[in-house]
Amino acid sequence: MMSKLLLVLFTLLLPGVVMATSTQQIEDELALKKYASAATIGLALLREQPDNIKARFLTALALQYNNQTVLAKKLYQQIIQSNPDLPEPRNNLAMIYLQQGKHDEAVDLLITSLKTHPAYATAWSNLSNLYQGLASEAYRRALSEEKDTRSVVHNIKLTALTSLHSWQEAAPVNNTAAQSPGQVARPKQAITSASTAAPSKPATTQNLSDDALIDIVKDWASAWSRKDLNAYLGAYTPGFKGRKASPQQWRQFRQDRITRPGKISVKLSNILVKSRTANQVIIDFHQAYRSANYQDKVVKRLYLTKTGENWKISRENTLAVL
Repeated sequence: MMSKLLLVLFTLLLPGVVMATSTQQIEDELALKKYASAATIGLALLREQPDNIKARFLTALALQYNNQTVLAKKLYQQIIQSNPDLPEPRNNLAMIYLQQGKHDEAVDLLITSLKTHPAYATAWSNLSNLYQGLASEAYRRALSEEKDTRSVVHNIKLTALTSLHSWQEAAPVNNTAAQSPGQVARPKQAITSASTAAPSKPATTQNLSDDALIDIVKDWASAWSRKDLNAYLGAYTPGFKGRKASPQQWRQFRQDRITRPGKISVKLSNILVKSRTANQVIIDFHQAYRSANYQDKVVKRLYLTKTGENWKISRENTLAVL
């Protein structure tokens, strides 16, 4: 009931309301960059068809382009609440949060959108641009006393998703091999029967679920927090040397740091399996580190490489400071 009242209110705020019969009219106006008209048509259509998800998304997009971000935000949030598996509204809402200076919320939305649909190139590009922008901003602030973060908003360029591609994939089709949005959203492989012939070159990572891969990273962080030096160092490949001249120097450096007096806390969140091949997995996450005399929160990336029967960290990067 509240949703319908909001739509009526939105409509009254816009002049020249016309009756709409299809989302094609909204798309036509968007293509002509007539955003106010597209928003008006969309709100009229939603009065007739309040459950039309495509109309709701296109209307939110038109409102966003027309700088009516308050109304656009409400519509995107409604879609996310009713259809949490759709990545497009999260991607576009992240752009609004970025404009408002809510960088953490924007990052979280993009990460969640990729959890629902890992193959979205635009969302990956947006997340990468956001990470790079935040890292540059953190570096700029470190070199000056300026605390104003508004400049980062103007420098980070994100791309809106203008169509509900994932929603279209949910439409009924005759092809029995077609996937539903839930199937497309998750890279986990379906379990085959024993009678199914195995591929000649199986991709070993396909046998690991996202949870199993994430557990490897969690175990590494747990060993670090416990100051279990053997378990921590054992999580890396034998040749890992970080930015040191040799593996021996890196191991001595980490030993000196970890065995210092005082407690260590390493907490991970927003863990995302970005990509996987037969021999390598890339995982991104937020890391909150705290020790007796230092603390930070960063966006980090680990590269796991197949080493014998185990997966070891072969590379690690800090992508941004939060």
